[in-house]
Amino acid sequence: MFGYLRFVLAFFVLISHVDIKFYGLNPGVIAVVIFYLLAGYVVAHLWEDIIPNGPQKLVRFYKDRALRIFPLYGYVALLTLVFLAVTNYGDPDFSLPKLLGNFLIVPLSYYMMVDTTILTNPSWCLIPPAWSLGTELQAYLLLPLVLAVKEMKIMLVAASLGVYMLANFSIIHPEYHGYRLISGVFFIFAAGSSLRSHAAKIPLRQENWFGINFSFDSLYPWVLWVVLGCFGLFFFCKNSFSPAYTKETFIGVLAGIPLICLLGKLKLKLPGNNLLGSLSYGLFLSHFLMIWLLDYTRWVDNQDVAYVPVIVLGSGLIAYSGVKMIESRVDKIRK
Repeated sequence: MFGYLRFVLAFFVLISHVDIKFYGLNPGVIAVVIFYLLAGYVVAHLWEDIIPNGPQKLVRFYKDRALRIFPLYGYVALLTLVFLAVTNYGDPDFSLPKLLGNFLIVPLSYYMMVDTTILTNPSWCLIPPAWSLGTELQAYLLLPLVLAVKEMKIMLVAASLGVYMLANFSIIHPEYHGYRLISGVFFIFAAGSSLRSHAAKIPLRQENWFGINFSFDSLYPWVLWVVLGCFGLFFFCKNSFSPAYTKETFIGVLAGIPLICLLGKLKLKLPGNNLLGSLSYGLFLSHFLMIWLLDYTRWVDNQDVAYVPVIVLGSGLIAYSGVKMIESRVDKIRK
Protein backbone atom coordinates (compact mmCIF):
# COMPACT_ATOMS: atom_id res chain seq x y z
CA MET A 1 0.00 0.00 0.00
CA PHE A 2 2.94 2.36 0.44
CA GLY A 3 3.36 2.49 -3.35
CA TYR A 4 -0.07 4.06 -3.67
CA LEU A 5 0.72 6.50 -0.86
CA ARG A 6 4.01 7.57 -2.47
CA PHE A 7 2.30 8.17 -5.81
CA VAL A 8 -0.50 10.24 -4.24
CA LEU A 9 2.05 12.30 -2.30
CA ALA A 10 4.08 12.93 -5.47
CA PHE A 11 0.87 13.98 -7.23
CA PHE A 12 0.11 16.44 -4.41
CA VAL A 13 3.56 17.96 -4.84
CA LEU A 14 2.93 18.25 -8.58
CA ILE A 15 -0.43 20.02 -8.30
CA SER A 16 0.97 22.40 -5.68
CA HIS A 17 3.42 23.62 -8.33
CA VAL A 18 0.61 24.53 -10.71
CA ASP A 19 -0.90 26.62 -7.91
CA ILE A 20 -3.72 24.27 -6.90
CA LYS A 21 -4.64 24.61 -3.23
CA PHE A 22 -7.21 23.04 -0.93
CA TYR A 23 -9.03 25.59 1.24
CA GLY A 24 -5.97 27.82 1.02
CA LEU A 25 -3.60 25.02 2.08
CA ASN A 26 -0.60 23.93 0.04
CA PRO A 27 -0.99 20.15 -0.59
CA GLY A 28 2.67 19.84 -1.56
CA VAL A 29 3.87 20.89 1.88
CA ILE A 30 1.59 18.37 3.59
CA ALA A 31 2.89 15.69 1.18
CA VAL A 32 6.55 16.53 1.86
CA VAL A 33 6.02 16.25 5.63
CA ILE A 34 4.42 12.81 5.17
CA PHE A 35 7.34 11.90 2.88
CA TYR A 36 9.64 12.77 5.81
CA LEU A 37 7.72 10.39 8.08
CA LEU A 38 7.77 7.68 5.41
CA ALA A 39 11.51 8.11 4.85
CA GLY A 40 12.14 7.53 8.56
CA TYR A 41 9.89 4.47 8.46
CA VAL A 42 11.75 3.01 5.47
CA VAL A 43 15.18 3.68 6.98
CA ALA A 44 14.26 1.87 10.20
CA HIS A 45 13.01 -1.07 8.12
CA LEU A 46 16.25 -1.18 6.14
CA TRP A 47 18.45 -0.85 9.20
CA GLU A 48 16.66 -3.31 11.44
CA ASP A 49 15.25 -5.88 8.99
CA ILE A 50 17.15 -5.84 5.68
CA ILE A 51 20.82 -4.88 6.01
CA PRO A 52 22.71 -7.59 7.92
CA ASN A 53 24.66 -6.75 11.04
CA GLY A 54 28.41 -6.54 10.76
CA PRO A 55 31.30 -4.12 10.31
CA GLN A 56 30.03 -3.06 6.86
CA LYS A 57 26.44 -2.35 7.95
CA LEU A 58 26.77 1.45 7.89
CA VAL A 59 28.61 1.43 4.55
CA ARG A 60 25.97 -0.83 3.03
CA PHE A 61 23.22 1.44 4.30
CA TYR A 62 24.76 4.60 2.83
CA LYS A 63 25.44 2.80 -0.43
CA ASP A 64 21.80 1.68 -0.63
CA ARG A 65 20.48 5.20 -0.02
CA ALA A 66 22.89 6.75 -2.53
CA LEU A 67 21.84 4.23 -5.20
CA ARG A 68 18.20 4.96 -4.41
CA ILE A 69 18.48 8.74 -4.71
CA PHE A 70 21.23 9.71 -7.16
CA PRO A 71 20.84 7.63 -10.36
CA LEU A 72 17.26 8.62 -11.24
CA TYR A 73 17.90 12.16 -10.02
CA GLY A 74 20.93 12.39 -12.31
CA TYR A 75 18.86 11.06 -15.23
CA VAL A 76 16.14 13.70 -14.86
CA ALA A 77 18.71 16.44 -14.16
CA LEU A 78 20.55 15.57 -17.39
CA LEU A 79 17.30 15.61 -19.38
CA THR A 80 16.58 19.03 -17.91
CA LEU A 81 20.06 20.26 -18.80
CA VAL A 82 19.58 19.16 -22.40
CA PHE A 83 16.21 20.93 -22.58
CA LEU A 84 17.66 24.15 -21.17
CA ALA A 85 20.74 24.03 -23.41
CA VAL A 86 18.68 23.46 -26.57
CA THR A 87 15.91 25.97 -25.83
CA ASN A 88 17.73 28.52 -23.64
CA TYR A 89 14.54 28.52 -21.56
CA GLY A 90 14.86 30.67 -18.44
CA ASP A 91 18.18 32.19 -19.62
CA PRO A 92 20.21 29.45 -17.85
CA ASP A 93 23.56 29.96 -16.15
CA PHE A 94 25.63 26.77 -16.44
CA SER A 95 28.46 27.82 -14.12
CA LEU A 96 30.42 24.92 -12.60
CA PRO A 97 29.75 25.77 -8.91
CA LYS A 98 25.99 25.91 -9.54
CA LEU A 99 25.98 22.66 -11.50
CA LEU A 100 28.01 20.97 -8.77
CA GLY A 101 25.57 22.20 -6.14
CA ASN A 102 22.66 20.78 -8.12
CA PHE A 103 24.19 17.36 -8.65
CA LEU A 104 25.34 17.02 -5.02
CA ILE A 105 21.70 17.73 -3.99
CA VAL A 106 22.41 18.60 -0.33
CA PRO A 107 23.31 22.26 -1.10
CA LEU A 108 19.83 22.68 -2.59
CA SER A 109 18.29 22.57 0.89
CA TYR A 110 20.42 25.60 1.79
CA TYR A 111 19.23 27.69 -1.15
CA MET A 112 18.73 30.63 1.21
CA MET A 113 22.50 30.63 1.83
CA VAL A 114 23.99 29.06 -1.31
CA ASP A 115 23.09 30.17 -4.85
CA THR A 116 22.24 27.00 -6.80
CA THR A 117 19.93 28.58 -9.38
CA ILE A 118 20.51 27.46 -12.97
CA LEU A 119 17.55 29.24 -14.53
CA THR A 120 17.81 32.98 -13.98
CA ASN A 121 14.39 34.08 -15.28
CA PRO A 122 12.59 32.75 -13.31
CA SER A 123 15.16 31.72 -10.69
CA TRP A 124 15.09 27.94 -10.30
CA CYS A 125 17.53 25.10 -9.80
CA LEU A 126 17.46 22.14 -12.20
CA ILE A 127 14.85 20.23 -10.18
CA PRO A 128 13.10 22.71 -7.86
CA PRO A 129 11.50 20.18 -5.46
CA ALA A 130 14.91 18.57 -4.89
CA TRP A 131 15.69 20.85 -1.93
CA SER A 132 13.67 18.34 0.15
CA LEU A 133 15.91 15.53 -1.14
CA GLY A 134 18.83 17.48 0.31
CA THR A 135 17.09 17.50 3.67
CA GLU A 136 16.30 13.79 3.28
CA LEU A 137 19.93 12.92 2.53
CA GLN A 138 21.01 14.69 5.70
CA ALA A 139 18.42 12.68 7.63
CA TYR A 140 19.91 9.50 6.13
CA LEU A 141 23.28 10.47 7.56
CA LEU A 142 21.80 10.90 11.05
CA LEU A 143 19.17 8.16 11.29
CA PRO A 144 21.54 5.15 11.59
CA LEU A 145 23.23 6.89 14.50
CA VAL A 146 19.98 7.45 16.38
CA LEU A 147 18.79 3.93 15.59
CA ALA A 148 21.99 2.54 17.10
CA VAL A 149 22.21 4.91 20.08
CA LYS A 150 18.83 5.58 21.71
CA GLU A 151 20.19 8.41 23.86
CA MET A 152 21.25 10.19 20.68
CA LYS A 153 17.73 9.82 19.31
CA ILE A 154 16.12 11.35 22.38
CA MET A 155 18.59 14.24 22.40
CA LEU A 156 18.25 15.07 18.68
CA VAL A 157 14.45 14.71 18.75
CA ALA A 158 14.23 17.16 21.66
CA ALA A 159 16.56 19.65 19.97
CA SER A 160 14.81 19.43 16.60
CA LEU A 161 11.32 19.73 18.09
CA GLY A 162 12.52 22.77 20.04
CA VAL A 163 13.74 24.42 16.83
CA TYR A 164 10.44 23.61 15.11
CA MET A 165 8.37 25.19 17.89
CA LEU A 166 10.58 28.30 17.99
CA ALA A 167 9.95 28.62 14.24
CA ASN A 168 6.19 28.23 14.62
CA PHE A 169 6.14 30.97 17.25
CA SER A 170 8.12 33.08 14.69
CA ILE A 171 11.01 33.51 17.13
CA ILE A 172 13.25 32.25 14.32
CA HIS A 173 12.47 32.14 10.59
CA PRO A 174 9.26 30.06 10.41
CA GLU A 175 9.66 28.66 6.91
CA TYR A 176 13.37 27.89 6.96
CA HIS A 177 13.49 26.33 10.43
CA GLY A 178 9.96 24.94 10.54
CA TYR A 179 9.92 23.21 7.14
CA ARG A 180 13.10 23.42 5.07
CA LEU A 181 16.17 22.82 7.22
CA ILE A 182 17.05 19.51 8.83
CA SER A 183 17.46 21.13 12.24
CA GLY A 184 13.72 21.82 12.47
CA VAL A 185 12.31 18.68 10.85
CA PHE A 186 14.56 15.83 11.97
CA PHE A 187 12.06 14.95 14.71
CA ILE A 188 9.60 14.06 11.90
CA PHE A 189 12.00 11.55 10.32
CA ALA A 190 12.65 10.14 13.80
CA ALA A 191 8.90 9.72 14.39
CA GLY A 192 8.67 7.65 11.21
CA SER A 193 11.55 5.45 12.35
CA SER A 194 9.88 4.93 15.73
CA LEU A 195 6.65 3.88 14.01
CA ARG A 196 8.54 1.18 12.14
CA SER A 197 10.52 0.00 15.17
CA HIS A 198 7.29 -0.40 17.12
CA ALA A 199 5.40 -2.04 14.22
CA ALA A 200 8.18 -4.60 13.67
CA LYS A 201 7.29 -6.21 17.02
CA ILE A 202 10.94 -6.60 17.95
CA PRO A 203 11.95 -6.28 21.60
CA LEU A 204 12.23 -2.56 22.29
CA ARG A 205 14.71 -1.13 24.72
CA GLN A 206 13.05 -0.02 27.96
CA GLU A 207 13.89 3.40 29.40
CA ASN A 208 13.66 4.07 33.13
CA TRP A 209 12.91 7.65 34.11
CA PHE A 210 12.00 8.42 37.70
CA GLY A 211 11.27 4.74 38.34
CA ILE A 212 8.91 4.43 35.33
CA ASN A 213 9.71 1.90 32.60
CA PHE A 214 8.67 2.72 29.05
CA SER A 215 9.75 2.25 25.45
CA PHE A 216 10.63 5.51 23.71
CA ASP A 217 9.83 4.21 20.23
CA SER A 218 6.40 2.94 21.21
CA LEU A 219 5.39 6.22 22.89
CA TYR A 220 7.17 8.94 20.93
CA PRO A 221 5.02 9.16 17.74
CA TRP A 222 1.79 9.32 19.75
CA VAL A 223 3.09 11.74 22.35
CA LEU A 224 4.24 13.91 19.45
CA TRP A 225 0.78 13.58 17.88
CA VAL A 226 -0.91 14.76 21.08
CA VAL A 227 1.55 17.61 21.68
CA LEU A 228 1.28 18.97 18.14
CA GLY A 229 -2.49 18.50 18.23
CA CYS A 230 -2.68 20.66 21.36
CA PHE A 231 -0.41 23.33 19.90
CA GLY A 232 -2.36 23.25 16.64
CA LEU A 233 -5.59 23.78 18.55
CA PHE A 234 -3.96 26.65 20.45
CA PHE A 235 -2.80 28.33 17.23
CA PHE A 236 -6.24 27.82 15.69
CA CYS A 237 -8.10 29.33 18.65
CA LYS A 238 -5.71 32.27 18.82
CA ASN A 239 -5.68 32.62 15.02
CA SER A 240 -1.91 32.83 15.30
CA PHE A 241 -0.65 30.38 12.69
CA SER A 242 2.41 31.90 11.06
CA PRO A 243 2.06 32.50 7.30
CA ALA A 244 4.87 30.11 6.40
CA TYR A 245 3.27 26.67 6.10
CA THR A 246 2.63 26.16 9.83
CA LYS A 247 -0.84 24.75 9.22
CA GLU A 248 0.44 22.40 6.53
CA THR A 249 3.30 20.99 8.62
CA PHE A 250 0.98 20.39 11.56
CA ILE A 251 -1.55 18.65 9.29
CA GLY A 252 1.21 16.58 7.66
CA VAL A 253 2.39 15.18 11.00
CA LEU A 254 -1.10 14.75 12.49
CA ALA A 255 -2.43 12.99 9.39
CA GLY A 256 0.77 11.15 8.51
CA ILE A 257 1.43 9.33 11.79
CA PRO A 258 -1.90 7.41 11.94
CA LEU A 259 -1.92 6.95 8.15
CA ILE A 260 1.52 5.32 8.03
CA CYS A 261 0.73 3.27 11.13
CA LEU A 262 -2.46 1.99 9.49
CA LEU A 263 -0.85 1.21 6.13
CA GLY A 264 2.03 -0.52 7.89
CA LYS A 265 -0.42 -2.92 9.53
CA LEU A 266 -2.50 -3.64 6.42
CA LYS A 267 -1.61 -6.89 4.71
CA LEU A 268 -3.75 -6.03 1.68
CA LYS A 269 -1.85 -6.39 -1.62
CA LEU A 270 -3.37 -4.36 -4.44
CA PRO A 271 -2.26 -4.62 -8.09
CA GLY A 272 0.00 -1.83 -9.28
CA ASN A 273 1.38 -1.00 -5.84
CA ASN A 274 5.01 -1.66 -6.80
CA LEU A 275 4.68 0.10 -10.15
CA LEU A 276 3.14 3.23 -8.64
CA GLY A 277 5.79 3.24 -5.94
CA SER A 278 8.51 3.06 -8.60
CA LEU A 279 6.93 5.84 -10.68
CA SER A 280 6.35 8.17 -7.73
CA TYR A 281 9.97 9.28 -7.38
CA GLY A 282 10.27 10.01 -11.10
CA LEU A 283 6.97 11.91 -11.04
CA PHE A 284 8.30 13.98 -8.14
CA LEU A 285 11.52 14.74 -10.02
CA SER A 286 10.29 15.37 -13.54
CA HIS A 287 7.09 17.42 -13.31
CA PHE A 288 8.88 20.77 -13.43
CA LEU A 289 10.54 19.71 -16.69
CA MET A 290 7.07 19.10 -18.12
CA ILE A 291 5.78 22.43 -16.77
CA TRP A 292 8.68 24.24 -18.44
CA LEU A 293 8.27 22.26 -21.66
CA LEU A 294 4.60 23.21 -21.91
CA ASP A 295 5.40 26.82 -21.09
CA TYR A 296 8.03 26.90 -23.84
CA THR A 297 6.07 25.09 -26.55
CA ARG A 298 2.58 26.38 -25.66
CA TRP A 299 1.16 22.96 -26.56
CA VAL A 300 -1.33 23.24 -23.72
CA ASP A 301 -2.27 26.47 -21.96
CA ASN A 302 -2.05 26.48 -18.17
CA GLN A 303 -5.75 27.38 -18.00
CA ASP A 304 -6.73 24.41 -20.14
CA VAL A 305 -8.56 21.51 -18.46
CA ALA A 306 -5.98 19.14 -19.99
CA TYR A 307 -3.01 20.98 -18.46
CA VAL A 308 -2.58 18.91 -15.29
CA PRO A 309 -3.36 15.55 -16.99
CA VAL A 310 -0.73 16.30 -19.67
CA ILE A 311 1.85 17.14 -17.00
CA VAL A 312 1.03 13.93 -15.11
CA LEU A 313 1.18 11.85 -18.31
CA GLY A 314 4.43 13.42 -19.52
CA SER A 315 6.07 13.16 -16.11
CA GLY A 316 4.86 9.58 -15.82
CA LEU A 317 6.45 8.69 -19.17
CA ILE A 318 9.75 10.25 -18.10
CA ALA A 319 9.52 8.38 -14.81
CA TYR A 320 8.75 5.09 -16.58
CA SER A 321 11.71 5.50 -18.93
CA GLY A 322 13.95 6.17 -15.93
CA VAL A 323 12.65 3.11 -14.11
CA LYS A 324 13.24 0.88 -17.13
CA MET A 325 16.64 2.23 -18.17
CA ILE A 326 18.14 3.26 -14.82
CA GLU A 327 16.39 1.93 -11.72
CA SER A 328 15.88 -1.62 -12.93
CA ARG A 329 19.65 -1.96 -13.36
CA VAL A 330 20.56 -0.10 -10.20
CA ASP A 331 18.16 -2.24 -8.13
CA LYS A 332 20.16 -5.32 -9.06
CA ILE A 333 23.22 -3.70 -7.49
CA ARG A 334 21.27 -2.56 -4.43
CA LYS A 335 19.78 -5.99 -3.78
